[in-house]
Amino acid sequence: METYRVKVGTKGEIVLPVELRELLGLVEEDALDLCIDSEGKVFVRTAERSVRPLCDFFEDLIVNDLLAKGCSGDCLKKKLLERKLKLSTILDRLSEDSFRAHKNGQIIKCWDAQALTSLGIQKVPKGTYDVRITARGIHDLVALRKEELREITGVFERLEQDPFAYKRLRGPYYETYRVSFRCGTKECRVVYTIFEPENLIVIITVGARKVIYERLNGIA
Repeated sequence: METYRVKVGTKGEIVLPVELRELLGLVEEDALDLCIDSEGKVFVRTAERSVRPLCDFFEDLIVNDLLAKGCSGDCLKKKLLERKLKLSTILDRLSEDSFRAHKNGQIIKCWDAQALTSLGIQKVPKGTYDVRITARGIHDLVALRKEELREITGVFERLEQDPFAYKRLRGPYYETYRVSFRCGTKECRVVYTIFEPENLIVIITVGARKVIYERLNGIA
């Protein structure tokens, strides 16, 4: 368990170290719960409305990678934190790229993606939100099997109705979320970002959880 030492200010305030704020995905005005057990130990946890950190999404995969490379003890803890922060930064960067692509007219409606239309899947958007997809996301769709493509249409339909119903991954700059769907025994993910003023959802990447992890690690 990682330990961080903080000091209490004259007015009772404490300042969380920047690496801890980044690790937890905390942003300004996020709520924290302070829990005290019977021995007087204080535990801090993010309240329900706080950002769910990306590290929860991939931690077991990161640990397995590091163990395979011979990391253990303090080295493992240090490298684990470094890898979590790197992945979080990459995800924010992909969200920024999707915003830029949107402004430049370089994203398309998800229902117009050739991977779907080639299967005869044609839908008329019925929800409040417009679901679009980046070039990276289109490339990821092509890698899916036909059965997975058919399942993902249900995900897009649900996102049109309420994109906030799913797990938030990371802040502070973008509203980035992920939703799971199953195809047989395989569990897949759709990672997307929300641009609220435009009621716009942009799909960043899709695929199996481990595949997405490997893709993010492959980004410099």
